[in-house]
Amino acid sequence: MNLLRSRFWHRLLGLWLGAVLLLVCLTGSILLFKNPLLQWLYPQLQISLVDDPQAQGRVLDSLDQSQYGFARLPHTERPWLELSRHDGTLEYWAVPANAAETPQLLLSRAPYSDVLDWCYQLHLYLLVKSWKHQLTGIVGIAALLLLIAGLKTQWPRRWRMLKWPLRSRALPGWQRDRQWHYLIGVFSLPLLLLVILTGTAMAYNAQTQQFISWLLQDPPQPKAAPEPAFQATTLTAANWGLWLSTARKVLPDAQLRLASFRKSPTDAVQFRAQLPEEWHPNGRTVLRLAPDGSLLSLQRATELAPGRQLSQLIYPLHVAAVGGPLYLWLLCVSGLLPALLWWFGWRWRQGRLQKESAPAAQR
Repeated sequence: MNLLRSRFWHRLLGLWLGAVLLLVCLTGSILLFKNPLLQWLYPQLQISLVDDPQAQGRVLDSLDQSQYGFARLPHTERPWLELSRHDGTLEYWAVPANAAETPQLLLSRAPYSDVLDWCYQLHLYLLVKSWKHQLTGIVGIAALLLLIAGLKTQWPRRWRMLKWPLRSRALPGWQRDRQWHYLIGVFSLPLLLLVILTGTAMAYNAQTQQFISWLLQDPPQPKAAPEPAFQATTLTAANWGLWLSTARKVLPDAQLRLASFRKSPTDAVQFRAQLPEEWHPNGRTVLRLAPDGSLLSLQRATELAPGRQLSQLIYPLHVAAVGGPLYLWLLCVSGLLPALLWWFGWRWRQGRLQKESAPAAQR
């Protein structure tokens, strides 16, 4: 029965899912080089890094605090302040080198305003952001089924297919396409599994974290200690220079990555930091300060349970935040593989259909 055969499911998923999967993977390869591409598209972003908390604080203090959600702090690969407005607009600010200079807005990017944001919206949300990561999660699960069905269809009983297609010029074109499809699929399987598994795990982040914690028998997450009470402070009374300097003193060996704007007078100031032992490029160490600069709480990522720490390695593996240039380019190539597989698979299928219809046409 066709419904029980791996070949049937592989063809069905390849036909309907292949085009979507290749778009998701291609846009993922592009986004691996997001910062260099931003600087190429917008030359005004080619600035020098100013790693001064007081100078960065002057930029943040000058903004309407109620209009922003968070800020990505400057570092070597991204020397600008990147601020996210509540409406989804991203602003890129240059940090003045001295107090005499005024903060300069370099660029404002609204959603879908350039090709990079289209790639971002397609790769993460399939252009339906209101559904969050549900669609990409479904595509990831279907892609895993596609790979499993394809492997079961051809391996290991058809090892003769592992021939270099260029040596088989006497074969019909559709058979060479089949060999290319199979050859690329077999040798790229580890890379494709890595990319799709990590991407799917990120789409179902909470469930993945719970599963890994259960697998490693993590102890129950301890309740956070109550934070000291502090006086409500208006949003206009921002003192980012103090807050950034204090955060650096509390975590002198860490890199501050994200800063969250306060939403109400009773909110604390929250930072995300990356410790030297962390792989996650945005950091999973959380620091909270009162508006007067006093420390409220500090949660180091290295003190989390083993399962929770392991789950934080998925995102760095998916975006090549570790592994160096070789791993980065391997992931980039893996984003091109679904397009090749889809192309050779489609040509193979079309050739087979033409071969099967030829006798009928002759009659």
